[in-house]
This record gives sequence, C-alpha cells and structure tokens, in this order.
Amino acid sequence: MPTFISINGVDVDQDDPCALYQALYSVKLRILAGEHVEELQIQSPVTRELMRFSAANIKLLDVELMRLASVCSAKDGKRQRYAKTMRFAGGRQCL
Repeated sequence: MPTFISINGVDVDQDDPCALYQALYSVKLRILAGEHVEELQIQSPVTRELMRFSAANIKLLDVELMRLASVCSAKDGKRQRYAKTMRFAGGRQCL
C-alpha cells in the first residue's frame, strides 16, 4: 500500500522516486524564487536591522534530487550517461 506524504500541498507517494523528484524540484524552484524567505526585524532606539534568511539547505536538496533522478531513471530502464575518463601512464616518449 502506498504511503503518501504532503510536499508543498501535494500528496506524493514516498515510494515513487519520479513523483518525489518532481515534487522536490518544484520546492527548489520556489526556494530559488524567494518564496520561502523569512524576515526578522531587530529594532533598538538607535538602529533598525532587517534580516532575510531561508531555512532550506540547497546543497542537501540538490544531493537528494540527484539521487532521486538516478533511481527514477533506473526504474524506468533508462541508462545514465557517464563521462569517459582517460589516464596516461607515466613513461617517456622518444621523438
């Protein structure tokens, strides 16, 4: 039986990596657009400071999005593309 969680007001099956990816990507776009920004105002008789911050950790969100993308592509039978690497063995070349 699927287990649903609410992300951004949408019920998503937590066992479906493709649905989770789409939901979390929409959250990331909203964070980047500045919708999840909190403001804090500190006032004293002399100064007034306004601070803006976001409680989201973009790096961790990116890591989870990459993981979900790879699991989703594996589930769909798509192969991920990997870059080839080359290594030169240490040795002298004679001209």
